[in-house]
Amino acid sequence: MKRIKVLIVDDHAEIRRIIREFLNTTVDVVVVGEAVDGIDAIDKTEQLDPDVVLMDISMPQRDGLEATRIIKERWPAKTVVIASMHDNPQYRKRAEEVKADKFITKSSLKPGLEAVFRRSVETH
Repeated sequence: MKRIKVLIVDDHAEIRRIIREFLNTTVDVVVVGEAVDGIDAIDKTEQLDPDVVLMDISMPQRDGLEATRIIKERWPAKTVVIASMHDNPQYRKRAEEVKADKFITKSSLKPGLEAVFRRSVETH
């Protein structure tokens, strides 16, 4: 079975480490890289060709919503999951507007990502 390639995008190294550790225990998932801001996320999406981009919202340089918009315009088949600390209705609305595939809170990261990965396996 094909492994799902994931790019982690977050400006906090500790958050990236925690997410990477969780994902490394997930069957059929491989973390192909990490990005520290929206600009880096766009560059790494092009370089690393992930199946799933796990995107934080609040980051320097270019925020996750703007980076998501650009990624979905350039690579519409990529799955972009917005992950936020806050379950903010405005964030959810903006995530829909920029064509994010899913919005999850970091507190519900595990069940939210498991659903994304199941769907990704079915479509790839």
